[in-house]
Amino acid sequence: MEEVALDLNHELMLDANAVAGTLFDIFGVEMTASPTECAHCGNEDDMGTLLAFTQGPGIVLRCSACGQVILRIVKTSDSVLLDARGAVYLRIMNPKPQPEGIPGENDSLGG
Repeated sequence: MEEVALDLNHELMLDANAVAGTLFDIFGVEMTASPTECAHCGNEDDMGTLLAFTQGPGIVLRCSACGQVILRIVKTSDSVLLDARGAVYLRIMNPKPQPEGIPGENDSLGG
């Protein structure tokens, strides 16, 4: 099978750090340093290195090595549609537990 060169418009391209807020909203943790692997070429790198295209009706994240689609995200009024079939995996870290405050520090009674 012959490889077809992708014609990516580099003027529209950002790195995935540009969509860090959206990724945090979806996954509930900071994702730009989370590793992923491209299902097409096997490139392993952090999510923040993916190429982000944000000018369409959704967000498309592409592999920085081969340009193939890793992740598609579309937000609607009541849901988020996520297509990650271009990734072998996305590593999502468990959120770190927040330390308990000092008793009485934030009491609303002022005790």
